[in-house]
Amino acid sequence: TSFDALDNYQPTSIGETAAAIRGDNELWLGLVLRSGYLDELSPAHLAAAACALITETPRPDSETYFPPPMEVINAFNELRGLRRELFQVQRRYRVALPLWLEPDLIGLVEQWVENIDWYELCQATSLDEGDLVRILRRTRDFLSQVPHVPYLSSNLRDNARTAVEQMERFPVKEFD
Repeated sequence: TSFDALDNYQPTSIGETAAAIRGDNELWLGLVLRSGYLDELSPAHLAAAACALITETPRPDSETYFPPPMEVINAFNELRGLRRELFQVQRRYRVALPLWLEPDLIGLVEQWVENIDWYELCQATSLDEGDLVRILRRTRDFLSQVPHVPYLSSNLRDNARTAVEQMERFPVKEFD
């Protein structure tokens, strides 16, 4: 294939990376995680980037007072060529899988990892609390996979683990 994920029907290292991920487009997620562009992001910025990779386009009336962090936007700028290439291959083969890269709400995730108070976070967005919890939990769930995905940098794995730990508070973490 164009991305060398298979060799005679056997997964290559990128194929194994993609196969270890649960998501809407595992190849896209695997390529991004293997790209190196997220390796040096702080835990909060990695969580913000992860949110952009798994979150659908928000409603047009969705607002937040927290802008996307520039470190994450810079990483996304580096990923544009890869995204365009995968989009073209998917289109050629009529594969209709999303290539999410939605930056609009990622500032909220960054702030949550940075320990903002829940009430303050809710006041900084037009999203209702249920939507906000869903976005944060989906981001946490994706990040919790990263330490178990093969062929990723140890820094990426460690920062994902740290981000998950920092996200684990009510209402994202349900108390037993």
